[in-house]
Amino acid sequence: MSRLPLNRTEPCWLAIRLPHLALDLHTRGQKERETAIAVSATVDRRERIIDCNPAALGDGIRPGMPVPAARAILNELCVVERNPVSEQQALERLAAWCYQYSSQVCIPADRAGLMLEIGASQRLFGIPEHLARRLQGELGRLGYHALTGSAPTPEAAWLAARESRHIHADAQVRQELGALPLDRLQLDSKRIEAMQRMGFRQLRDLFRLPRKALTRRFGPDLPDYLDRLLGITPDPRKHYQPPEQFFSRLDLPAEIHACQALLFPLRRLLGELCGVLRGGDSAVQSLQVTLGHEDHEDSVLALGLQSPTQDLDRLMSVLRERLERLRLPQAVREIHVEAPQLLKFSAGQGSLFHDTPAEQQQDVEQLAERLQARLGREAVSGVAGVEDHRPEYSWRPRALNEPAECTALAHRPAWLLPKPRRCEIANYQILGGPERIESGWWDGRDCRRDYYIVRDSHGSLLWAFHEYKPKRGWYLHGIFA
Repeated sequence: MSRLPLNRTEPCWLAIRLPHLALDLHTRGQKERETAIAVSATVDRRERIIDCNPAALGDGIRPGMPVPAARAILNELCVVERNPVSEQQALERLAAWCYQYSSQVCIPADRAGLMLEIGASQRLFGIPEHLARRLQGELGRLGYHALTGSAPTPEAAWLAARESRHIHADAQVRQELGALPLDRLQLDSKRIEAMQRMGFRQLRDLFRLPRKALTRRFGPDLPDYLDRLLGITPDPRKHYQPPEQFFSRLDLPAEIHACQALLFPLRRLLGELCGVLRGGDSAVQSLQVTLGHEDHEDSVLALGLQSPTQDLDRLMSVLRERLERLRLPQAVREIHVEAPQLLKFSAGQGSLFHDTPAEQQQDVEQLAERLQARLGREAVSGVAGVEDHRPEYSWRPRALNEPAECTALAHRPAWLLPKPRRCEIANYQILGGPERIESGWWDGRDCRRDYYIVRDSHGSLLWAFHEYKPKRGWYLHGIFA
């Protein structure tokens, strides 16, 4: 008997159902749940409520209710129209986000949800039950209500998700799903009504009939659906391919007037972005946040980082500094987050005490990012060397992402005074020198100096020089760290 290869994994599909997707897109930017919100759509040529949040339910609003009747019950009800385009865009973003858990992610047509093949992911994330709970929790933190379930086939997983079931073998599908009513199946409603008129009530009633009888009564589509459900025939799925950029929009259910109140919806948007980055093994170094107003030009925040990252806390730290400096011209009604370019991410090896040169450099970069966000990009810069013997002209400001190209001299201090200050050399002890500098005749700022290392009465090391031209005398010029 031949043995199966050890690395072979049985297929296992995990389905994520988003039953309140249309509503979540309008409520996920709201921290407080007190505002009554409902989603409407045209049903049977009438504008009806198709979903509403708990606050609206508490006031008597119900799905299926005509919009005028709902407004008559609750005048303050916020009614938003369903937007299928936004829902599809949200599914695509979440599909890219799910790539951190599976390399095979599908967006089924005409369904609010996703399907993941997780057979090969169980070595990393454990059994399907554990991964399902993890996905539900993380999607909840992003503002999405999710139901999850798993099974050996995509269609069985989709049905199991509504019941939060996990089916581990093909042979269990009939038993686990047989009691489901027919209206749970992903079939045309008219066909389901026809089957119910014939006396079929549960899925097991269809399992009992021979394939020929099913084909004769309902056509070939129903037997094909059941075969794919049971794993008798293959069910190939088109895998979603994430784009190389990120864009997300969030419509706020209520106006936001304070900058600090924007941190909650922005954290959800950036959390979604970081999940997409982890799924694609990519990172961002620049980001644009647009705050939309009703009667005013949008407020745009451009975030620039010193190095690519996929760390949510790092992005939020920089954004928080920018928001503290921002003055909103009007209340914010919508938020856009755009990352025009996703870069390849190179994760370094961390150390226990965070003391490697690379980690120390990251600390410096993050400090520079926060300073730039608080003070402005022009207020924070680096130092580059200039080939000039005169200390005050031997450097220039540089952008932080520009190479330093500066060689430090051990016998010169790192800090220079803004302007040389006259002193009495008798008050200091000379420790080293002189270093003669005579230069600058070509640009009208010529000098002739002798530099000395001196110590003051407090023990501090200073840099002083005796100038011969243009003004004779002793001056303090630098401080040794």
